[in-house]
Amino acid sequence: MLKRLFASRNNPCFANPSRWDTLVFDLSGNRLEITLPPQDYEFAEEDRGRQFNLFDQSLYEYDTEPDRNGYPAHFEGVSVPGILRRNWETYGAIWSPQHLGSLQCYAVVCDTSRMPVKLNCFNPEQMERLIMHGFYYSDGPGNGTNEFDVPVNWQIMNLHDVEWVYCESWKRRPQWLKFTHATYGCDFSACLITPLFADKYLLLSFNATGSLPAEPSNRVMHERIAQIIPHIKLSLSPEAQKQRAEAKQLSPNARYSKTRKPEVWKYYESYREGDMSKGENEHIFEGPCSPPPALD
Repeated sequence: MLKRLFASRNNPCFANPSRWDTLVFDLSGNRLEITLPPQDYEFAEEDRGRQFNLFDQSLYEYDTEPDRNGYPAHFEGVSVPGILRRNWETYGAIWSPQHLGSLQCYAVVCDTSRMPVKLNCFNPEQMERLIMHGFYYSDGPGNGTNEFDVPVNWQIMNLHDVEWVYCESWKRRPQWLKFTHATYGCDFSACLITPLFADKYLLLSFNATGSLPAEPSNRVMHERIAQIIPHIKLSLSPEAQKQRAEAKQLSPNARYSKTRKPEVWKYYESYREGDMSKGENEHIFEGPCSPPPALD
């Protein structure tokens, strides 16, 4: 209550409920447990169930078309609409009912079983390739012309004896944009990624849309994320443990990178304003972009 009383743009805060919820998911025998504050958002939370058959391909949407740059489809599947989505808002002055920013916790399962290059998610080096390939299509040139610094703050976390990759993606002002959007500098995603089976992995993201000034907004977002992370617990099924042991036996020295710098991806060769009198789009992007990261 005191935090809310003294909140402001320079000192934003979340609502501080006395009770957090513990959600338990059955992911084809893998048990995911996560403890979160209750939703604080203008819309009610959608209950997406607690049990999922990860081997039912109707759970996923697969990439089956060449990307916007003409590179071949990669056939990775992403669970739609996801297994979890919960939102919270940040607040400023107590007399202002309008929220300042928002944070969303979102979880999806990714299926690699149909990809042309067969990689094992329990092999850290191969999983890292899949992660960077995924970022190319979510935040890189494979997605569009909005630009991101990714990965940022790359680190390997051990949560309850399970290894997770943690990293962040920060939206930046692209060169073609003449004005600076209000949320640049406080618009980021923090991701936690870990294998579930040899051909499936879990992506848990915290998507922050903050407020200005950026520093106090980013601080309160990171504090909330840091409060939740220790309460994430994954227990692998006997089959998943068997697959992990087999991968370890095949590649005993495979490791994740300890650090990574943001990728230097080229989103386009050149930009010009379109001539709308000739039927062109407002923005014209020309020339090749960086290709997708190699998987093999």
